[in-house]
Amino acid sequence: MPSPQTLLPWLLGGVIGAAGILQGLHWRSSAAPADLSGLENQLRIAGEENEMLRRENESLRSLAQGGGELSVPQEFIDRAEKESGLRFISSPVLHRLASEELRDRITAAIESEFGPAGIDDRQEAYKHIGWLRPDDDLLAQLSAVRAVGALGWFDEVTGEGWVTDRVDLKNIPDQAVLLRLLTRIVLNQHFPPPPAYPGDDAARAREAVHEGAAAGAEARFYAASAQTIGFMPMKENAELGLLVASLPPFMQTLTRFPLTIGKGLADSAHVQGNEKFQALFRNPPRTTRSILHPLESAREAPVFELPATPEDAFLTESGGLLGLRSWLELGTEPGAAAEIASAWQADRYVLFPDGEASTAVLWEIEMSDAGAADRLQEVALRIVAGLAGRKSPAKPGQKVTSSDKRHLLLTRPSPTRIRFLNTFEPTTADALGGR
Repeated sequence: MPSPQTLLPWLLGGVIGAAGILQGLHWRSSAAPADLSGLENQLRIAGEENEMLRRENESLRSLAQGGGELSVPQEFIDRAEKESGLRFISSPVLHRLASEELRDRITAAIESEFGPAGIDDRQEAYKHIGWLRPDDDLLAQLSAVRAVGALGWFDEVTGEGWVTDRVDLKNIPDQAVLLRLLTRIVLNQHFPPPPAYPGDDAARAREAVHEGAAAGAEARFYAASAQTIGFMPMKENAELGLLVASLPPFMQTLTRFPLTIGKGLADSAHVQGNEKFQALFRNPPRTTRSILHPLESAREAPVFELPATPEDAFLTESGGLLGLRSWLELGTEPGAAAEIASAWQADRYVLFPDGEASTAVLWEIEMSDAGAADRLQEVALRIVAGLAGRKSPAKPGQKVTSSDKRHLLLTRPSPTRIRFLNTFEPTTADALGGR
């Protein structure tokens, strides 16, 4: 069988030949135009036939090359460079792939980013903390919110973009997607991710400003289109909206954070000129707190020691201010949750083996003062009761048992610190609750 490289010229030759035959038959079967409108109609039909053949040509090239790459018009490269004030270090790469393959591509990239067991460990920890529901699939949700209804996606691992076979650069929404991806690529070339994974909270902060900046460039492209030709996007991604609404609060927060708070911060820097805009990426926020409270002096969250666990940890991470805020929404209104969480100073959780075939989580949260810790404790006790299926709030130091035989406990190791435990073995909660 001929190779794809050999097959492609044959196929393209057949397409060109077919185009000539169709064109000849069309003109032969058409009488001489009686007037100008008849000629215009014939030209329109011929143009539609050529467009159909062009699409077939691209499909055959994509098939022969395994999807191929999107040829990026220079005007969009120029616009992305103008938006960011940066020049591409190397030519941007955007791959084409079938729409139905996008989610698999995203899934593979997420697994690559977090390592072999990284997603599974986070899923288990998130369920113990309450960020996920018992039947939630973290990897499936992360992949779906990036893939459902999407025309393109930026791969943080490779620094390259992907567009689906539905993209047609004659359409303004598709052009806007292209500009968003190019903005991500040029920013990534100049301000790449750190060599070592910085931790979840820092990674979320970085994603917020990079994706927020790209979303801002996309929005400004739409605004310019509205001014010049009167085009406004009329259709939102309704399927994605329904999906996001079905997610637990924590996943909704993660999904919306870059497109709301991150975009707002990037837009604010953009209007101040290239120097301010680029400084946002040169000295990026290192915590989600810095995104949510940008007027504060930038600082890294302090790291504190957790009590020693009976077994070596599978995972040690931080939820950050963003994670605390979404957790508090399990026990109070969003506005109150945001106010309480604003006193966050640092947090750390650890997932470790507990029993022969189970795990436990210990999560400590440091607040700015004892009064803030009091308010956090009040809501946290309601959350503990809710996770255990109880109607009345738990009490500090009171171990409560859920219907699935998990043991939950909230203690106060210091006036400014809250400790949350969700264990399988009751003795684990007893041993770690007061240390």
